[in-house]
Amino acid sequence: MNHLLPVIVVASVLFFGVMQLGVKRLARRAQGRPAPDTRAVDGDLLPDSLRVYYFYAPHCGPCRKMTPLVDELRASHPELIKIDVSQAPELARGFGVVATPSFAVVAGGVIQRVSLGIQSRSALARMLPFEAKPQ
Repeated sequence: MNHLLPVIVVASVLFFGVMQLGVKRLARRAQGRPAPDTRAVDGDLLPDSLRVYYFYAPHCGPCRKMTPLVDELRASHPELIKIDVSQAPELARGFGVVATPSFAVVAGGVIQRVSLGIQSRSALARMLPFEAKPQ
């Protein structure tokens, strides 16, 4: 039985590695596609303005770590929009979101980039059109 343990570990690592690649590939396929209709969540933003959508789930551990930073930046960045995937699953599917947290950058009605996972403050600030103003 002990000789099977290394095989099981290697198989598990390979399985999860392939799964990660699949999720990243799905996210890349969304890039360049027209963004789905987001009028219900955009508020007063102009349709062609740059927007960054933050897709999260309340039960997601990494999302719970990311959300305070997103909330802080939203105070000075109305173009950073939070979307709970459990409340808007069709919208998340329209963006090709299959994992949370995810960020989708939209400019001119086209999905420019989809980033998966926790983002640093500087990475998130680079997605936004300008640095957050000091409060």
